Amino acid sequence: MEGKIVLDSISITLVRPRFPENIGSVARAMKNMGIHRLIVVDGCSPLHMNAYKLASGAEEILERAEEFPTLSEAISGMGCVVGMTSRTGKERTPLLTSKELVEKLISISKKNLIGLVFGSEKEGLKNEELSLCHLYTRIPSSESFPSLNLAQAVMVLCYELFQSSDTVPERDTRLASSEQVERMFEHMEKTLLDIGFLEAENMKRIMRTLRRLFGRSQMEERDVRILQGIWSQMDWCLRKGKEGRDRKGGE
Repeated sequence: MEGKIVLDSISITLVRPRFPENIGSVARAMKNMGIHRLIVVDGCSPLHMNAYKLASGAEEILERAEEFPTLSEAISGMGCVVGMTSRTGKERTPLLTSKELVEKLISISKKNLIGLVFGSEKEGLKNEELSLCHLYTRIPSSESFPSLNLAQAVMVLCYELFQSSDTVPERDTRLASSEQVERMFEHMEKTLLDIGFLEAENMKRIMRTLRRLFGRSQMEERDVRILQGIWSQMDWCLRKGKEGRDRKGGE
């Protein structure tokens, strides 16, 4: 494998964690592997005394942890967001192994913030949360007992990242932020509705497919601007066509 991961670019994002003990164990796993940015979305407090009990030397990660009410706010400045899922299916493709994921992240880790997103202990990530992710990963485990503890799952991915740390490739790519991409998707959805491509009964399904298609292409800011320009030009053509019909109707 050529190149290495920049660990400072990595954040661990926990969505709706239910138990402070798990947050403390996650902080310890992170510190073991040299990752220091922890984000908690709509969950129990990282400052709970039971989180401290399990952090065991990683208390500063808990104290610096950032809290957000929604995943979209938490990842707004990130260039690449990776969703952890235990389930398979066409809406979770391509599903990368941890090693394949690291290879994908190497070329972007110098100039981009990267978020690894883990769902709650009970239900994982919801479909709408997974739709905000650009890549998906799954940790294979025994079919007879496939469920991993939250901190164990975090440790596996952090270990793979740590194994590929220290130096970076000379060439690196600056990706569009999650916030920029989300604005583009919102514009895309409105335009596709206006031209009749999307219909109410299939809108969410088609948009999830388009999100996967564009998300895994790792778009740069220039790519997003070009797509925004396309939607804007389509909007302009729709307006001009409507104005022309209105004038004819008024004659």
